[in-house]
Amino acid sequence: MQDNFYELASSQDQLGATLIRDALIPDILGKDNNILYWAGRRLARLFPLAKDEELPIFFEQANWGKLERVKAKKEQQYFELTGQIVETRQKLNSACEFLIEAGFLAETIQNQLGFVTEAIIDKKTHGTVTILVQVDTKDPLDLDFIEEQQPLNILAGSEEN
Repeated sequence: MQDNFYELASSQDQLGATLIRDALIPDILGKDNNILYWAGRRLARLFPLAKDEELPIFFEQANWGKLERVKAKKEQQYFELTGQIVETRQKLNSACEFLIEAGFLAETIQNQLGFVTEAIIDKKTHGTVTILVQVDTKDPLDLDFIEEQQPLNILAGSEEN
């Protein structure tokens, strides 16, 4: 990690989140960081989104970056995550992970489409993270085992303002 971690993170008003996310958690988890992916999936179950269009809004509000779907096929979707927070995190720690974001995407899309879904970090370049979401349309969810949650419905909330 760079010597100027504190200076860079605090200059971007991101010290609190980056201290936990890119200094403490990697130190605690070591190389076994896959729990972050499952944490992202859990967050998506706690904060389900009603509509696909709410994903970029949620990502911005969570300060995870700007999310954009750049390519979509029947069983694959590619997303790019960009923005100041992505650049800052990559400067602070070149090995930073975006597994929470990938897990959140996988679970949200899985719950919206009704098929088993996984996501992987496809590529990381300076300032951009590409996430591949793979939907298995041959493996529908068993809805009897899914706890029903009231979705956030972010778009409806923003229309009232």
